[in-house]
Amino acid sequence: MTFNKLLNTNKNTLQYLNATGIALVIIGSVGHFFDLSVFKYLFGLGALLVVVFNLFRIFKEANTDFRQKRLFRINIMMSLLLILATYSMFDGTTLWMAIILIYALVVLMMTFRT
Repeated sequence: MTFNKLLNTNKNTLQYLNATGIALVIIGSVGHFFDLSVFKYLFGLGALLVVVFNLFRIFKEANTDFRQKRLFRINIMMSLLLILATYSMFDGTTLWMAIILIYALVVLMMTFRT
């Protein structure tokens, strides 16, 4: 499958990818909060799905105005924070809670900017 065919995937498929990623991030963070070790893998998978969704979105909607491109870039940076939170989970520190809080607050702020 070529990259152009991947970019032409259905919009609903990409939205399901994002919803699944966010659900896995929530389930993984709650499970890891209660010290269940398998849930950090679910969190990592969800974070990876969110990053892939944001990368597809920035390439799929390349002909947008400057404001939309800026918001897409901010989304990419915020989704990379989830990867950092995954590393923090595997490292054994509690920094992942602060990173998820920062991610949630910035994404909430961005929903009102569109």
